[in-house]
Amino acid sequence: VEANQTDLAYLKKVIDIMKMMRCTESEAYLQASFYAYKIEPTAEAATGCAYQAFKKGDIDGAVKFFDEAIQLETDNVKKAEKAYAAAAVLASAKKLSQARTYCQKAIGLNENYGAPYILIANLYAMSPNWSDESALNKCTYFAVIDKLQRAKAVDPSVAEEANKLIGTYSGHTPQAKDLFMLGYKQGDRITIGGWIGESTTIR
Repeated sequence: VEANQTDLAYLKKVIDIMKMMRCTESEAYLQASFYAYKIEPTAEAATGCAYQAFKKGDIDGAVKFFDEAIQLETDNVKKAEKAYAAAAVLASAKKLSQARTYCQKAIGLNENYGAPYILIANLYAMSPNWSDESALNKCTYFAVIDKLQRAKAVDPSVAEEANKLIGTYSGHTPQAKDLFMLGYKQGDRITIGGWIGESTTIR
């Protein structure tokens, strides 16, 4: 790669081979993407640069390259995958509301994409506390389950994962008697506070 850093055809071949072999973590793939991007910025090359930045721990840099990749990409399904990748990078850095924004972008580009809904569910589950009342905090898990059910509804390929998570998170929802003390009952709508800011139904 180093010897051919100005040979675009060569660099593209390296990128394609590495992708086929699922070696997108490798230095050769990352360097080839970087050099290819400098010669001709494409969605693929920008994606490689995004992964390279992420590997170095540069979250903002990675997101910037994913933004560029989304802009350069013409296929909406692929655009959505890149938006989801940006969301995953932001989630790993605990930038929860920014990660949700990119999940929503991915869903906007491809409404039958279950993975972003699952990621949003997991983001909500990472920060369920918005109230002094623990029973109300547990209501966050109703919003988590809403997202997982939506993921299954739009994308059967994620149903197994979504069902597993629904099983896990259902164990965190509040007891009816605790909610009753706070004036809530099954079927009521409740708005989850904090950065989540979403309404859900108590069940």
